[in-house]
Amino acid sequence: MKRKRKWVMYVILAFLIVWPVYQIIGMVSEHSEKQDAGKLLYQVSLFQMELLSSYLHDTDKVKDTESLNPLRQAVYTANFTHQHLVLAFGENSLTPLESLSQLMQFVIRLQIGGQRPIKSDEVQALLEVRKQFDDLYDAYGKLLSSRGDIIASQNQRLQKDDKAMTDLLRKKLLQ
Repeated sequence: MKRKRKWVMYVILAFLIVWPVYQIIGMVSEHSEKQDAGKLLYQVSLFQMELLSSYLHDTDKVKDTESLNPLRQAVYTANFTHQHLVLAFGENSLTPLESLSQLMQFVIRLQIGGQRPIKSDEVQALLEVRKQFDDLYDAYGKLLSSRGDIIASQNQRLQKDDKAMTDLLRKKLLQ
């Protein structure tokens, strides 16, 4: 009976030592899980930007407004994932991309009149947007450090490229 009590005391003592250590390890690993989630969200967002870039590079082959549907979908998903990335990292660390909203408005404006052939000036406008987006996409690809943090200089470059693309699209929307 005495041995059984000693054994129970050792188990309780071991539990009282192991449990706090386990909790401390759990708290430390939660931080790394959050960073991993941010990295994964960035990879998804970067993939969506890559898809958008691909569709923008096919704009010279667009014949009518209906063929802009894949581009519109790519703009929507890229904007959606980037907005969630901004929520994950915070607006102080990562700039929202207004140019994606402007691009969505531009594509929708082209499609509002129904199915019709794309005019040459509209194709030219999309080609100008593509050129601006290439700069933005280059900065976006270098946005995250290997530690999972936003690189401030690339975020500033992203802001500059976003502003240039937004200004271009606003000008095209006013024409």
